[in-house]
Amino acid sequence: MKKGEERRFWFKLKGVGFTILSTEERDLVLSDFASLLSTAKEGLILAKKTKRHFSYFGYEYDAFIPEFYLMTRNFSDISYFEAEKVDGPKRPKVKRLLNPYTLSLSDGTLARILVAYRFPSNLPEGVLYSLISEASEVAILFKEIEHSRASSLTENVRRRRTAWDHLRVSEEYEASSLEELALRILSGSSFFEFYVLLVIASYNLKDLNSKEKRLRSILKGYGIEAEPPPIQEQLYSFNVCLGFLCVEKRFSDAESMKPLFFLIDEDLHDEGGVFLGISGTGSPVVLNLWKKPNQNFVIIGSTGSGKSMAAKIFVKRTKEMDEGIPVVGIDPESEYTRAFSKLQVEAVEIKDGEPLGLDPLRLMRDGALGIGQVADIIAEAYSIPEKLQGTLRKELFLASDLVESIIDFSSVVRDKELSKYLQGASVPPDSYVFQGSPPFLERSVIFGLRNVRSKRLKILISALISSYSMNKLLAKAKKSIFFVDEAWLFMETPNIVSLFENLARRGRKHGVAFLYITQRPEDLAKNPSGRAIMEQSSSVFLMRQESQGREAVKEIYRLSESEADFLVNAPIGSGILKSWGKRVTMRIIPTEDELEAFSTNVR
Repeated sequence: MKKGEERRFWFKLKGVGFTILSTEERDLVLSDFASLLSTAKEGLILAKKTKRHFSYFGYEYDAFIPEFYLMTRNFSDISYFEAEKVDGPKRPKVKRLLNPYTLSLSDGTLARILVAYRFPSNLPEGVLYSLISEASEVAILFKEIEHSRASSLTENVRRRRTAWDHLRVSEEYEASSLEELALRILSGSSFFEFYVLLVIASYNLKDLNSKEKRLRSILKGYGIEAEPPPIQEQLYSFNVCLGFLCVEKRFSDAESMKPLFFLIDEDLHDEGGVFLGISGTGSPVVLNLWKKPNQNFVIIGSTGSGKSMAAKIFVKRTKEMDEGIPVVGIDPESEYTRAFSKLQVEAVEIKDGEPLGLDPLRLMRDGALGIGQVADIIAEAYSIPEKLQGTLRKELFLASDLVESIIDFSSVVRDKELSKYLQGASVPPDSYVFQGSPPFLERSVIFGLRNVRSKRLKILISALISSYSMNKLLAKAKKSIFFVDEAWLFMETPNIVSLFENLARRGRKHGVAFLYITQRPEDLAKNPSGRAIMEQSSSVFLMRQESQGREAVKEIYRLSESEADFLVNAPIGSGILKSWGKRVTMRIIPTEDELEAFSTNVR
């Protein structure tokens, strides 16, 4: 830092998906914004957009990625909006002043800075966010005023206004607002002088003038006036004065500045992610599960909503980006196995009467299952009552080193009542599940279970395959995908759902992306482990819901009434994607090739 130069501390802030939040959630975000201003006391909040070109199989998009920064001269621990200390934003430098109102920048663009100088008494929340479509940068410069001076300023203005004899309705409202403001200041609310700066840029003067015209038209619609003062170089450096010529300052307390909140990021562009579709703002949605706190991804939608299409597209495009990522899938209706070549996986169709080699005792010795999990699976598969489940665990502990298989175990159980429940393990069709050698797992594989007629056997086989796959393949890779479709089938088996929750938790340590695809959220929500999967997944895609599921997703994901109504009437392939702090509407975009290969309606 040069001598005489002011210290500036820069923080990068994370935007939030604001417009579709519930009223309560919005209030919390706006309170954080007011607290951010009060904590920083003096500085600048800046939003700038970076243009990126995006293409995928013939789809071409220009995406504008918003970035948010805070600059403060009073260094303190900034804990709002995931603030991260940085060197500052990269901005083109000023080459020269083209005319009193236009700058020529080092990147070849022309720029102009407008200052908002008149605001109405009421502003819609997030008003400045709507300006980012035209402005390349939006900035709020602010400085906290000492409390005694703030009280004096507001009281003097209020007295002058209320001293007038004949006030119009608007003036009476303003006088009342000033009285409320004075009371807030007396109660300790922070008071600021502030400026709103809007930077527009273009490669030619004609387009720049058109942008200014459109921006001022948008502002006028909100009752805001703005002009480009003839101190453009100073404004570009966020300095509002040139000698004695200064921009007129505005005053407000932190509470009244809440509508100016603009740290809004309505799009999802994860670096290194897969293109899924288009957001409600027309921007490409790019999702990278491995950039989230956990890789769990729940897809919920009624029959025909397009949930399996969404899952297949995610798996296919992930494999296209990195064919070395192993995939293991449990496919109860064999939808995915029919498209195995497109998904770059091996398809294994399981049939009744074929030996599978999925013996739970052998899996336990291999480390794929713990003794408690084996007990839970056996108890669930053979309807062992709760009063005998402690005995089952004890028997398993005593016999685990003495017997080779579950079939042997069922014949040596000493408790006669428990032995009766286990008789089915030693005879077909169950014995086929346990006999033989387990599947050879070296690459991606999807297990289709459509030809397994018994729902009970489907559940048993799914639980054993899941545990075996996690141990043999998925846990050995840096990144992998494990998915369970038609997950509602397991809702009547709490122990199996608990097993899936355990696998999801274990998978986080190994980079396993756990996809849980279901059509009945109300059933999932009734099960503690199922609810935990729903609530603890960093990414969730909510698609069209039946009326029975509406309230469950509304309550768990804290949706507004309008959002819940949107889901009930959502078109095929559309929904709300919630991914770690962001929530955007999205429409899945399949290619013609994917549509033909993955649609359950196309044969």
